[in-house]
Amino acid sequence: MKRLSVVTGATSGIGYEVMVELLNHDVDVIAVGRNINKLNEIEKRFEDKIKSKELILVRGDLSDNQGSMDVSKNIIDLIQARDGKLDLLINVAGIVKSGYEENKDHNELTFATNHLSVYILTGLLYPFLKKSKDPRVLVVSSLSHYRACFDKTNLQSKRFYNVLRGYQRSKLYNVMFVYRFSRFEKDIKIYAIDPGLVKTDIGDKHTNTIANFVWRMRRKSGVDVDIPAKHMVDIAILDRYLMDHGSYMKLGKKTKSSRITYHTDKQDFLWKESEKITHVTYPFDEVSIEES
Repeated sequence: MKRLSVVTGATSGIGYEVMVELLNHDVDVIAVGRNINKLNEIEKRFEDKIKSKELILVRGDLSDNQGSMDVSKNIIDLIQARDGKLDLLINVAGIVKSGYEENKDHNELTFATNHLSVYILTGLLYPFLKKSKDPRVLVVSSLSHYRACFDKTNLQSKRFYNVLRGYQRSKLYNVMFVYRFSRFEKDIKIYAIDPGLVKTDIGDKHTNTIANFVWRMRRKSGVDVDIPAKHMVDIAILDRYLMDHGSYMKLGKKTKSSRITYHTDKQDFLWKESEKITHVTYPFDEVSIEES
């Protein structure tokens, strides 16, 4: 049976291009998106792929715990209807939020969408990744993480929130999640992805007029979305990237991330807080607690 992948944020930007690239490489895709209109457009555009079940669309909202769990449950049902294994999980979905906003769990929205959804989906899909002969997980971070700080007393930026601080920290957490995961899981290869500055509409959504204008001006110097998408799919399927397990990757090459990301005590703190908030436990958590 062909390889099966899951791509979140698949209705636009990098996620959409990754979905297309995977299909072009003969990889089946479960594509997750929130916007029903965009999902309908994809359904029309890829009618043949939908009919052949090479492409399956899942609608869901990853901005709160239950939404992420519901999406995971739907994906698990689809996996179990096949051969029970998942080969690739590509976490792309993310938001930029101008004003401070909490979801129904009372978690800050950017933190919940960009970090907690990754923690939940990867944790719940972990058993099915373990069944694959070559399982890989990609988590999209950002070069903005280099400017983030780590504050145990203000993990969700609830104090002194602004759009840059919230986003930068969420992307810092993406890298720390990858490093913490790779310390205790060797079979499932995982990578933090820095796509560089990309021409996407992420800064056009959920942002005020000023932030929107700044993003529109800044993205003019960015690259087209197909460039990072191709690098990501290479990382997901080519053997030469197996040796880069647990690395921060930019345009297909291993590079150094922020010095903060390498602090194992901070990685552990973020992980344990995420576990408390979501009530999702990874199979290797008991071992990691003993070794920490």
